[in-house]
Amino acid sequence: MFGFGKKVACFAVALLWALTALAVPFEFNVDPFYAETMLKGKFGDKPVYFFIGPSPSMEKAVVAFINSASKTLDVCVFDLNLPEFAQALLAAHDRGVKVRVIIARDNAARAYDVADELEQMEKKGILTLAHNRSGLMHNKFMVADKQFVWTGSYNLTRNCSRFNDNHAIVLESPELAENYTVEWQEIFEKRHGKRFAYPTPHPHVKIGDVVVHNYFTPEDDTRGGIIAEMDQATNEIAILAFSFTDRAITDAVKRAIDRGVKVVAILDTGMAGHPSANTKELRAMGASVRTSPGVLLHHKVIVIDRQTVVCGSANFSASAFDKNDENVLIVRAPHFAQAMMREAVRCWRAEPYWITKWRTPVAAPSAR
Repeated sequence: MFGFGKKVACFAVALLWALTALAVPFEFNVDPFYAETMLKGKFGDKPVYFFIGPSPSMEKAVVAFINSASKTLDVCVFDLNLPEFAQALLAAHDRGVKVRVIIARDNAARAYDVADELEQMEKKGILTLAHNRSGLMHNKFMVADKQFVWTGSYNLTRNCSRFNDNHAIVLESPELAENYTVEWQEIFEKRHGKRFAYPTPHPHVKIGDVVVHNYFTPEDDTRGGIIAEMDQATNEIAILAFSFTDRAITDAVKRAIDRGVKVVAILDTGMAGHPSANTKELRAMGASVRTSPGVLLHHKVIVIDRQTVVCGSANFSASAFDKNDENVLIVRAPHFAQAMMREAVRCWRAEPYWITKWRTPVAAPSAR
């Protein structure tokens, strides 16, 4: 049995992750019903914001983040189709913010709900349509005032906001912001692939007292960085994945199980049944596996020993690591890991926020 147990339930009490009072850079009202989908904490003296969905809080947070920019705002997203987001970007430009937006070309062509806004962005010279011939421009990030970074698995879309299991994190770090700004410039200049990419300026960043490793695919050894963390696991590994097909990551799971590490995987139902998925193999190894009923599980997360979190835009697939433009964070912060573990419990139990509001979780049963 994979026991999430009482440790997850009491993380907020022990670590005050969600209860710490902060001076926030962006403000918005949250319906109390969805309050637990927005968590606030600190890495040392630096504020951190963690959004989980589906929840209206995510939509409000996007608009608030855009509205928080006073000088510059760089946006690089796979997809955007909500009018309020596009309108907020145009309003930021109109109030004097230097706004630069990149959207994957094919998705922009299908974004009928924001067609007028995208046309206005093109006329104002703030929109670039990206096309990676070898893979996908799959990033999902924003950088405000060269200081704050928004990233995660969350596309700026209706589905990701209201239906899909997703996450986003906002971090304050000029070094991290520089990394993402360089990635933005790389995509803008069509420098796709390992040969043409710019080096990541700050691969390892310290935010407060927390070490953050920042990877961009395909130029960085993102796969190797994730495997190095998994190979250090001594107790448990929790995986939340839309797509789990990479051979080397699967082999790392096998090594972990062979040395006695408990492994749980919560996978998207549609992708878990794909011929390339390693779902059956995970079960055969001894991992506890469940698939998400009904909704799309869009997380790309690994939590290691409730200490370290792998998160970002990259699925655990060869395409993500070797072809696509993606970004990944590896964060060593127990309080953040506990928050992500609580999200794993919710997804394991298939509990939608609007019904259960995160009831105190009990130990999850085995799904072998």
